[in-house]
Amino acid sequence: MRSHRSEIAGVVMADATKPGFPLTYVSPGFEEMTGYSAADVLGRSCALLQGAETDPRGIAVLREALRDGREAYATMLNYRADGTPFWCEIALAPQRDEGGRVVQYLGVQKDVTFRRQAEERIHELAYYDSLTGLANRATLHKELHAALAHAQRDTDELALLFIDLDDFKRINDSLGHHTGDLLLKAVADRLRDVVRPGDLVARQGGDEFTVLLRKVPSDVSAVASDVAGRIVTALHEPLDVDGIPVDVRTSVGISTYPRDAETAEDLLRHADAAMYVAKGGGKDGFHVYRSRGKTIETAERTDDFDPQAAHEELDRILAGRDLRAVFQPIVDIAGGSVVAYEALARGPEGSSLQRPDRLFEAAAAAGRTAELDWLCRAVAIEAALEAGLGRTATLFLNCEPAAIGTPCPEPFRELWTQAGEELDLVLEITERAVTDRPAELAQVIAEHRDHGRGVALDDLGADVRSLALLPFVAPDVMKLDLSLVQDRPSTDQAAIVSAVAAERERTGAQILAEGIEDERHLAVAQALGATLGQGWFWGRPGPLPQRTGGTTVRRHAHPPRRPGRTPFEVVAAERETARATKRLLLPMSHHLEHRALRIGEGAVILSAFQDAKHFTPKTVRRYETLVRGASLVGAFGVGLGEEPVPGVRGACIDADDPLAGEWSVIVLGPHFAGALVAQDLGDTGADRERRFEFATVYDRDLVIAAAQTLLTRITPVRSALLDGVL
Repeated sequence: MRSHRSEIAGVVMADATKPGFPLTYVSPGFEEMTGYSAADVLGRSCALLQGAETDPRGIAVLREALRDGREAYATMLNYRADGTPFWCEIALAPQRDEGGRVVQYLGVQKDVTFRRQAEERIHELAYYDSLTGLANRATLHKELHAALAHAQRDTDELALLFIDLDDFKRINDSLGHHTGDLLLKAVADRLRDVVRPGDLVARQGGDEFTVLLRKVPSDVSAVASDVAGRIVTALHEPLDVDGIPVDVRTSVGISTYPRDAETAEDLLRHADAAMYVAKGGGKDGFHVYRSRGKTIETAERTDDFDPQAAHEELDRILAGRDLRAVFQPIVDIAGGSVVAYEALARGPEGSSLQRPDRLFEAAAAAGRTAELDWLCRAVAIEAALEAGLGRTATLFLNCEPAAIGTPCPEPFRELWTQAGEELDLVLEITERAVTDRPAELAQVIAEHRDHGRGVALDDLGADVRSLALLPFVAPDVMKLDLSLVQDRPSTDQAAIVSAVAAERERTGAQILAEGIEDERHLAVAQALGATLGQGWFWGRPGPLPQRTGGTTVRRHAHPPRRPGRTPFEVVAAERETARATKRLLLPMSHHLEHRALRIGEGAVILSAFQDAKHFTPKTVRRYETLVRGASLVGAFGVGLGEEPVPGVRGACIDADDPLAGEWSVIVLGPHFAGALVAQDLGDTGADRERRFEFATVYDRDLVIAAAQTLLTRITPVRSALLDGVL
């Protein structure tokens, strides 16, 4: 009967000359559709079909049309005589007399309940997960884009939590897929109970869920961490699945706007990466994503500066060398004496590019960062020479990542040579240069050290991922990011401090704490192991004072580079080797990959596979997982190319390269170093029965030396010129 009704149209006529538009005619179809007889409704208004759930907006559309004497169309929820609701599609048309006056209305009504239910079902299938009733991936993407637009408009913050059940496959296999489905439904219910009102819980698919935290006014990381902690804790209580108590644990990754990402795609990717770090760190916990060198704007940045519009002013500054240098003291904390100055660039006073952030933004937009960087160095050196700094204190010079490896311009070469002879120079490199351009950086650092210059790693701690690359830089000075001194302690900060302390013990590098403004900051810096300090507590940037004597920053000795072109050559020169088949060595390589996964953000993993044919689909999947969490992942082999897997770094290896005959897996973290290095003995036959001469090593210095042979092969992100002038 219901499907028959859905095909019937009811026709009505209403008197437009009387108040309320009373009905004067209803068709049999109307009677069948509504359950009202003609006797029940004639003389009454069609409003009798309306009820509590009828949309007021639809009613308003019809009323306005009746008032204005025009046609109208609407779809509304009406009610039959027995009180059951039905969806009704309504079309109204005015009927006029010879004078043009509206005298009656003709209405056609159609029961579209079946169509409406089908549309709702289609919508439900399109936007909701059929198993759990949660929003699905499509809805998450839609709501995430909307939430970002709202946050950008209202300066709110938001967070995305990526949730993955730990060891769900084991539960599914042991209890069956039906029980697994019931468990997913129970987890969905538990998540609904834990999140805040207004938060969106969605199922990504499989055993993966997401939670979108919208309209967070401030401190979004703390709010997201609180929700993630509640989720982890809530799932500690066994879930009742068909009367069976099931224990389940979960790993949660957190990404936030605007700190970590500005697009929906990046939020998802970063939350997913953070989840893998949480899983690699032992599971049953959560991890907050930390961006790789992302520049976070400060509260001071409230202007609408357009770097593209400043190109003429930039041209004038570069052509006229119209820059000035100011210098901030660096102090030996124990003795209180100034041992160094950091040179900082300033644009012309009154210029739109007076501030250094604007100056370098404009240069980046114009593709002239390296040119500006060298000019800043030259201006600082000239000021230091004029002030007679000599070797009474060390001069710290900043180097932009984009300028790494670029040769000294001809006009500054004589000055650069003079600086090397008369000044004690330390080049400051940001950690972004370490993570973005490791191969170029290794060559540049070697060049600087050959010319007697020191190296400082700046902003250490802004990105946990750079910690694993510390050994490749082997800095003379490690500059702690000011957030470590000024912010509340956190687990991430503890990991950073621990890694920095370990590097200091191994190499003797000095720790410099930035951003010290008061006694409290100084106490924190000392607790972090800092021996050098910098900040307003000792002085703001200004002109260099005249000095008649003093000491420079102490540097540690660097061991000579070990001989060898490949990991196997480096290790075999110092360790005994043995022979084994690939079948026996595979578990060792998988063990090292698993260690990299457990280390997470602080890990570097560099592997050689001989040839692209050995980089199998299973290997691809493993390295796709590794690259989500590790600091740097590299894979090398003939035919693998510069990016074997998105995010995995590589290089073009020739068939006659000695690396083509090696299989190596090298893993390095702040507190772990291990390598399997193996050389193919040239057997034919089954792949897994091929024999290799191999060695495993866990000596940190030897592992670093082996890794260097692969690191220096990585294809640069962009080309850079290197020459002896550096």
